Amino acid sequence: MPLISLSVDEVRRAATKVKEVSAGLSPLPLLSVPGQPDLSLALAEFVACLNDCRSEREREIDATAAGLRDVADLFEGTETAAVEGIRALASAAGWSLP
Repeated sequence: MPLISLSVDEVRRAATKVKEVSAGLSPLPLLSVPGQPDLSLALAEFVACLNDCRSEREREIDATAAGLRDVADLFEGTETAAVEGIRALASAAGWSLP
C-alpha cells in the first residue's frame, strides 16, 4: 500500500543525478612556461586555487546528494509508519485491508 513511493524514487534518482555531476569534475593539470619561472609559479598558484574551488564544489555536491538520500529515507520511514498506522486502525475497527 505505497503512499509516496513514486516521490521517493524521484528523490533517489535526483540524488544519483546530482552525484553524477561531481564524477565529471577532475583537477586541472599544473602548467608551466619554460624559461618563465615567475609566470609558472603564478600559473601554479592560480591552478591550485581553481582546484581547491573544484574540491569545495565537489564536497557540496556530495552533501546535496547525501541530503537527498536522507530525504528519501525519511519519506520511506514516514510511509511505513503511516501504512502501519492505517493497518492498526483498520484492525481495531474490524476492517480488512488488502
